[in-house]
Amino acid sequence: MNALIPAPIPAENIFSSKFRVHPVMSDGMEPELKARRDYVLLAPVSSYVGEGVYAIYDGFGVPELFRVTSAFGKGLRLFRDSKRYQEYVLSIEKFEEVVVGFVIADIKVKDERFLREAAPERA
Repeated sequence: MNALIPAPIPAENIFSSKFRVHPVMSDGMEPELKARRDYVLLAPVSSYVGEGVYAIYDGFGVPELFRVTSAFGKGLRLFRDSKRYQEYVLSIEKFEEVVVGFVIADIKVKDERFLREAAPERA
């Protein structure tokens, strides 16, 4: 294979026990991700691994999604796509207390019929 074009990642890697599917519960990332319709694939993390979208425990039981970037010496800047929400700057130490995952993929639902009809298999 050409060195400039990476080999495709096997689809089976998505089913790794290292990752978990998390429903998008709030409208904070709309219009990119729709609340109570779309999902994200999370890699568990306990620290900042670079710019991206993170699941942050908000203290109310459900992790919320935030875009996170460096705040240039002031910590980390957390914000959402929806402009209705304010942004925050957290110290790296505080961020490490509340972060639960790093978003590695979006799952945008196009047609809910099959998902609604699916039932988990019983072991």
